[in-house]
Amino acid sequence: MIKKLKRKLYFLFSSSIMFVFTIVFFLLASENIETMQNAELSFVNRQATNLVLLLENSTNYAENLGIYEKKYGCFFRLFTEHNEILYESADIKAAAENIDLFLKTVEYSESTESIESGHSTQSGPHIFHSGNGRTYYGILCSIYANNEYLYLSLLKEKSGITAFFSTIMHYFLIWLIVLIAVLFVSVLIIRQAMKPTEKTMQSQKNFIAAVSHELKAPLAVLLSATDAIETSPDCTPNIKNHVSLMETEVSRMARLIQDLLLLSSIDAGNWIFHKSKLNVDTLLISLYEKFEIVCRRKAIVLQIEMPEECLPPLFSDEDRLSQIISIFLDNAISYSPEQSSILLEASIKKNNLSISIIDHGIGISEEDKEHIFDRFYRCDKSRTKKGHYGLGLSVADELVSLLDGKINLSDTPGGGCTFTITIPWSTAE
Repeated sequence: MIKKLKRKLYFLFSSSIMFVFTIVFFLLASENIETMQNAELSFVNRQATNLVLLLENSTNYAENLGIYEKKYGCFFRLFTEHNEILYESADIKAAAENIDLFLKTVEYSESTESIESGHSTQSGPHIFHSGNGRTYYGILCSIYANNEYLYLSLLKEKSGITAFFSTIMHYFLIWLIVLIAVLFVSVLIIRQAMKPTEKTMQSQKNFIAAVSHELKAPLAVLLSATDAIETSPDCTPNIKNHVSLMETEVSRMARLIQDLLLLSSIDAGNWIFHKSKLNVDTLLISLYEKFEIVCRRKAIVLQIEMPEECLPPLFSDEDRLSQIISIFLDNAISYSPEQSSILLEASIKKNNLSISIIDHGIGISEEDKEHIFDRFYRCDKSRTKKGHYGLGLSVADELVSLLDGKINLSDTPGGGCTFTITIPWSTAE
């Protein structure tokens, strides 16, 4: 119980922390990337300004533009008012097409309004998408030099997400380190917070174990006494009825004590399985024959379905496996009406032994399904079913878990419920 509660707390706390830190991580990373992209845009704008100043005082266009081209990865087209090309980047693939596409997106008036003023100007940075799916920054400059205007189109590819990979990894490492630290601290906090609960639960378990041990002997004496009274020649029918009632109730108490002792042993962690190779077919047929008699008395039809070929030997604890199946069969019989049917089905699925107990009884509500394996929980709130204390399914759940198996509960079509026990198939000793 405590272990399950701890696992739930660890999961909820770690999930919440991961969610919060992931949101913060993405916000910081996206903000940083946006800042870097703005810085890149400002850089392109400054380079355009520098080139305007440089080309105003130099006619060595190829050399000056070639240096910028190699150093900063820009590409250019320098042309006159009459569209005479003085320089164009030739080594960059599809440079001419991208420049033509850029010029179509820019109004010449942005750069030519100052022609009569005799000053150089440049347009604001434009962002456009080329035919190859890439994104570019583009600036159109008008350069007034030697009493004439030249036009320079400057293009630079916008950095993609891969360019910021190192930044993302930096934030990711910070996120990972902080997350591990927080999870480590949370584990310590949860453990510390659970200590009083664990202490209280352990005290309760010790009390239940002690009381169960103390009650075991008196109940055995009472059962022996009832047997002695029933076999006494002085026992009248009326006394026999009372003794029979006492024997029934004492037997119920004995089963309760047995279940409590088993759960206490499991909780204490000293439960030991006695595993050996067992014949699953023989085990299931024996259980079928045992419970078929009980079903017949209640006018219930018990059926069994197994593969045509014999199931291979299973290395497990035969007594405990029999106990698990018996709990579900007894539960199905108790909550099934007369003239209904119960099916005991066995198969091998994905290297697992799958045993299903399918009944057509009253079924289990969605609300009860969440607590069906809790100790002392009963769907019958009025507790008219005196044969059950609400421990059977808890015992089965604990035993199946110790066998590394799982229990699945589903609704039977037409009414009732289906319990499926799945245990890993093992033949190794």
